[in-house]
Amino acid sequence: MRDRLTMLIAAILLAVVTVTSYWYSREMRRPSIRTTPLPGTPDFIVDRVVLTQFDDRGQARYKLFAEQLSYFNENDDIELAKPRLVSLQPDEPQVQASSNRARITNAGERVLMQGDVLLRRAAAGDRPALTIRTEQMTAIPDEERFFSDLPVLIDQGGTRLAGAAMDYDNLKRVLTVSGGMRGEMPPARR
Repeated sequence: MRDRLTMLIAAILLAVVTVTSYWYSREMRRPSIRTTPLPGTPDFIVDRVVLTQFDDRGQARYKLFAEQLSYFNENDDIELAKPRLVSLQPDEPQVQASSNRARITNAGERVLMQGDVLLRRAAAGDRPALTIRTEQMTAIPDEERFFSDLPVLIDQGGTRLAGAAMDYDNLKRVLTVSGGMRGEMPPARR
């Protein structure tokens, strides 16, 4: 009796292994079913991201920090949560731009920053630090240009300006403020 029970258990185990192997081999031959994401949903999401952009000589130009990166294959756009862009040009004052969220389009050519946007350029030589605050700003990193069509607050060395829009060219060091501009300047030193 005991020998028959042992043979029965062995036959059942062999049958289970055979059926499992057969099922597995069929599943591996079947073409995989790929689900396409719904429009507007990211293809992948990455948390706590640090990206570095290099120039043609291999020198780091910018570093981008973000709490979350979402990539959309349908239009090649990237959405960022809590992004902070830092320039790394050795002979230039450091520029930092941060916001609550951003959308990168055209393969990084244009960055739309939204929600509590802050742009800071460090002091350099006799030029004091520059701070620009707004709710929305577009950055063109390769040209080092930043512009906004929403109200802006600008602070540079005690001088404060407010306007309806602005355009800042960091390479030329030209800041243009337009529309309902108000300003406060400290008294001149004698």
